[in-house]
Amino acid sequence: MATSEGGSRPGHRSAAMAALFLALFSAWLLLAFALTRPAQALIKPAPIDESLIWPLSGTTIPDATMSSPFGPRWQASQHRYDYHAGIDIAAPLDTPIHAIAGGTVFKAGWLSDDAGLGVVLRHPDLGFYSAYLHLNSTPVTVSQVITQGQVIGYVGNSGTTNFYHVHTEIRLTATDYPTSTRNVMGYLPRPDTTTPTIQIASLQSDPIYSPTVSLVITVPRNELDLNRLRVTLQDRATAAVIDDQFVDFNLRVNTGSDALDQDGIRLIPGHFNTSTVEYVITGTFYALSALDSFTLTAQAIDLAGHAGRVSATAADTTPPGRVTSLRARRLSPSSIILSWVAPGDSGPVGRAMVYGVRYAHVPINSDTWYDATILSDPPEPITAGLVQQWLVALPVADPVYFALRATDDEGNVSPVSNSAHALWAISLPVAFKAY
Repeated sequence: MATSEGGSRPGHRSAAMAALFLALFSAWLLLAFALTRPAQALIKPAPIDESLIWPLSGTTIPDATMSSPFGPRWQASQHRYDYHAGIDIAAPLDTPIHAIAGGTVFKAGWLSDDAGLGVVLRHPDLGFYSAYLHLNSTPVTVSQVITQGQVIGYVGNSGTTNFYHVHTEIRLTATDYPTSTRNVMGYLPRPDTTTPTIQIASLQSDPIYSPTVSLVITVPRNELDLNRLRVTLQDRATAAVIDDQFVDFNLRVNTGSDALDQDGIRLIPGHFNTSTVEYVITGTFYALSALDSFTLTAQAIDLAGHAGRVSATAADTTPPGRVTSLRARRLSPSSIILSWVAPGDSGPVGRAMVYGVRYAHVPINSDTWYDATILSDPPEPITAGLVQQWLVALPVADPVYFALRATDDEGNVSPVSNSAHALWAISLPVAFKAY
């Protein structure tokens, strides 16, 4: 059927409507996904921006006199460890400080007793704020438009500090301080080619069910972008992940308190100043979970994704716990029932692999264990803490004593149990009182 000029066939209209519906539905899905994504996923570190400049050099050449890194640090002025929300760059009094990018003055003046005199710039096109603290003076005022490289202040030591420097920050929002701060080294231009060095200082796997590892991480002073420490434990036999713990400096996950000891992770940074060649930090993970031998992999990852890795194998050196509850009761001249609380694979945890049970006509201890007679076919161990029983066919006369030891799958053997004496279960007559 013919159509008028500019018209369309019914089939074409249906296809167009379907395409429009699909486009609207896809847009709705994208909007819903954006609104429901976790907040943490939306605040990833920005890549290094070659268009930014450094606050003291006023160029893309990095300032060479950094005296404190972002994140865990030793605060020399307070003689304590704390979590640093920016970087410190030392310089003589009244050294000019340049805006790292163009923007507007969000704050200017006395910010707090700690920060002293400072300037905060808003950079709407870049999606962050930059802050400059401990100034001696500033020529700018709130709402003033600032161009990149413009002098916005002069180095001082106002606030809580005892040396001349500028404390520089990147803040993602105007509020939520200091959780909105990010490592300046992830933004300012600089070479980034080095992988953090990581070593295992100690690995404590005994008791095996609460292992502890201490790591020593080293990065050069011109690449102070260490961001994440991660420790993963895998079962040696199955390669299954037993535990996976991490600390993220930039997102302040599992860290951030000035105590630097949170969620089973303790951070101890080395002292750092203008002459320090390397930034060294010890990270101790002391609340890891493992029930048996494991392989540990530790990583130190910087903001560029460079990852130093180190692995170690921890053998199960913890024997099953000693049984102290062994009891023996004779049911007949040829049968005895033994009962005890099952030990674990590692101390009181898990499940042992096999029992060794022996008997003798004298009490059994560690000195006489190998002189006693072996009982064959003992039951398999059950889960630690449960009561286990075994009916033994043993036509021997009294006195007869029993003891047992448990062995785990790594060959660790428990101490000899208490020695249980088999006795008849005799019902005593009731005593009557004479009147």
